[in-house]
Amino acid sequence: MSVAPRAPDEDTLSRAVADALEASELRDDAAAVVIDVDRGSSAHWRADEDIYPASIVKLALMAEASNRFASGSLSPDDPIIVARSNITANPEPSPLVEGAQASVSELVALMIERSDNIATNQLIDVLDRERVTSAMRALGLARFRLGRKLSGSEPLVEGLDVGERNSMRPSETAQLLRLIADDAVPGAVEQRALLVRCTDGAKLAAGVARGDRFMHKTGVTSAVNHDAGILQTADGRRFVIVLYTRRGTHDSAQADARMASWMRVMRGHLNA
Repeated sequence: MSVAPRAPDEDTLSRAVADALEASELRDDAAAVVIDVDRGSSAHWRADEDIYPASIVKLALMAEASNRFASGSLSPDDPIIVARSNITANPEPSPLVEGAQASVSELVALMIERSDNIATNQLIDVLDRERVTSAMRALGLARFRLGRKLSGSEPLVEGLDVGERNSMRPSETAQLLRLIADDAVPGAVEQRALLVRCTDGAKLAAGVARGDRFMHKTGVTSAVNHDAGILQTADGRRFVIVLYTRRGTHDSAQADARMASWMRVMRGHLNA
């Protein structure tokens, strides 16, 4: 008779995170949070450091859009015209050009599934950065700040001096993902369905086990490489997994490989 894996306690999770950081040579370059959603135990490594979140901040826009849909103050079908001021480079070609029309729900999907920066910037105009900041703080993300729009290349959207630097610490990302995992925010089911379609599978997603379902969002600049999501194992256990890393001298392939290595080691501990 097979025995189901035992859920890790807090000490076990902490040792697992430390072991994974050591094995992947990320101890000095990373911040991490792992939460056992069902038991409530958690492990943290430099989780409150103010590391630039890059596209991880898009999770907050997704959550607030879902909140507005639920309240009726915004319709998923509302048509939005893409403004010239929101055009910037993207990780992959964007279907959005100046003057194009898309619904709010289409913008949210592009933002999460393909990390589209133009969709993100247009949503910032729709949702308002101050209102998004207030909404996230009301959810417990006490130091969250949506300041600037996203820029995929120079020159920066809106220029260098407009808007404060975005801030979403690893612990705050984990807090939001835990709320989404627990259906504690409006539209959580729909948000998880979007996150599972994230097209960047080279980071943490490359280290999950067969049968796992990883609902996540990545964030990349020349200086950072992040991945954060909700892991549902084949036997139904749920974990919030957040890993922020500084790339240092590593190119994108090396940075991705170290994150995948961290996840493989971490995932092995979750099965122990």
